[in-house]
Amino acid sequence: MFMKPGSLFAKINRPGSLNARSLLIYRNVVQSVFVKGIGILISFLTIPLTLKYINLEDFGIWMTITFLTSWFSLIDVSFGNGLRNKLVTFFTTGDVQTARKYISTLYALSLCVALLLTILFLTIGHYIQWTSVLNIQSSEPEQVNDIITYTLISFSAQLILKPINSILFADQKAAWVGWILLLTNGVIITIVYFGASTFDKSLLIIAHIYNLVPLVVLGLVSLYFFHYLYAGIAPRFMAIDFSLSHELFSLGGKFFILQLISILVFTSGGLFISYFLGSASVGPYSIANKYFSVITVLHGIVITPYWSAFTDAYVKHDKVWIRDTMRQLNHIGLGMALLAGLMALAANSIFRLWVGPAITVPVDLSLSLMAYVVSFVFLSNYNSLINGTGQIRLLMYASLIGVVVYVGLTTILFRWLEAGPASVVIAGTVWNVSMLLVCRAEYKKIMYGL
Repeated sequence: MFMKPGSLFAKINRPGSLNARSLLIYRNVVQSVFVKGIGILISFLTIPLTLKYINLEDFGIWMTITFLTSWFSLIDVSFGNGLRNKLVTFFTTGDVQTARKYISTLYALSLCVALLLTILFLTIGHYIQWTSVLNIQSSEPEQVNDIITYTLISFSAQLILKPINSILFADQKAAWVGWILLLTNGVIITIVYFGASTFDKSLLIIAHIYNLVPLVVLGLVSLYFFHYLYAGIAPRFMAIDFSLSHELFSLGGKFFILQLISILVFTSGGLFISYFLGSASVGPYSIANKYFSVITVLHGIVITPYWSAFTDAYVKHDKVWIRDTMRQLNHIGLGMALLAGLMALAANSIFRLWVGPAITVPVDLSLSLMAYVVSFVFLSNYNSLINGTGQIRLLMYASLIGVVVYVGLTTILFRWLEAGPASVVIAGTVWNVSMLLVCRAEYKKIMYGL
């Protein structure tokens, strides 16, 4: 029997009960601690297993490809975020029919976008040598070009299946999204581990594993959720309403611009390093970035459920809850900063234990990443509120200006100051601090305007 999404709100939001919004967040955080903890362990194990599967040169190439595909994953995130804010309202009011229309329309739009991207990538792959554009050194450039095109197309296919994540986020089931990712990574590492003695060790096999497993998992998970938990809002062809496209693209378009800029700053480091220094220099950066990403993952466990909760609080004008919550999040941020400092002190020892002497990570890169993740944590606190309210116009314009400064500063650090791989991290930290100041100002505006 179908239970209306968001019905849990009504059950626990009784007089005298714990604040329903906070209770949902706490439940998500508790589940996510377990899920993300295992996820971190798997991600750390994946790197040495992959290094045993392919040589150091191919590892640098694969990391570069991974950074490139991160750029295109923003399309799902941005338009999914536009739907996410809408669904919070529909779920709270129990408007199942309208929710189904929006969900069905988003799936249809996702299919259209995926087809267009597939055609685009096939065309680009025919005329452009990715190895030249990304400064990738390889003994088999044609194969690398084909693998990049293949990987980009597989990510396009994932766009069709990923709206289920936005639905779970809107229904304040963020931990379930973590379970999906954990399942995906668990299957990947299992195949990599047991396949090492079965399959030929090549970059193409790694590409097959990382490209096909997410499609299978997302497909099966979507079928399960729409058959059981979300049967009442499962997408239907007759429910598609393209008149809603403008509304989805309007808010989603703003998120698209913000996500485009964020992806450029947060995930383009490997691409810049490959372009300026060569793909061989991507390996040390990837190792250090993965290590310090523990901070962003741990903070993500806490902050992820707050987006939809902030939306709910903003709609209900619950200014007291917002203020108290921001204070708590900033206290958590201080704890994350302390942890980042301890990780920086132990970095070299952990790197030697983790990947051995094959890859050396410079000390300045570790210190730069420490500062970067700390600034990212505090930015995420305020950015979650801004995104939840949908009041993102000022942030969008500031980000457009900031990304120009980021690219310019990155170029200066690489070419003239010769700061090495740390260049992208230093420039990213400057961008984080700048956006933090903007978000803080917007937070004050929202609070006094409620």
